[in-house]
Amino acid sequence: MTEAELIAGIKERQRPAFQMLVDRYRDQVIKTAFYFLGDMADAEDLSQEIFIEIIQSIHDFRQTSTLKTWIYRITVNKALNMVKQRKRRGIFFRIGSLFHGDNPLNAQDFAEPVTQTDAVEKQETRAMIQKAIDKLPESQRIAFVLSRFDDQPYKEIAGIMNISLPAVESLIFRARQNLQKQLVRSFPEFKSNL
Repeated sequence: MTEAELIAGIKERQRPAFQMLVDRYRDQVIKTAFYFLGDMADAEDLSQEIFIEIIQSIHDFRQTSTLKTWIYRITVNKALNMVKQRKRRGIFFRIGSLFHGDNPLNAQDFAEPVTQTDAVEKQETRAMIQKAIDKLPESQRIAFVLSRFDDQPYKEIAGIMNISLPAVESLIFRARQNLQKQLVRSFPEFKSNL
């Protein structure tokens, strides 16, 4: 089923189109929601709300972007709304490893046998990283999470956020700088990366 056929089927309320929509985008929606929420059960629950919204608002989709990009926008917005609700209640969301590849937190650090003390230290480290990400301005946080956790190319992030490609590059660059500045206080090894 092509994207145009899928959109037409959803607009016509065809059950096979609904199923195709969920089959095609469910994993990515849950994955993206998880990176903002840090809880798989919440991400799965939110994905149901997201698909309901997609179906209900498909007539508002102007097709100026791809269906995938539009779905990502809805996912990011709904996830951020949930995060904001949590903040109001004073609950922080949890995110796994901050960096991969060129990370200051080495993969080898996590491959060693874990003692009770190591587990506590790792949990504290993740909590500090989580707080640092949480303090980023919203646009930087969105771009950073989509890039680092969801492996979205910058061009796709630009479409999701409805901004230019240079703006995405700038947001991610500034997010990295801000994270390093925040984390250098707790982790002296970050200083060399500034």
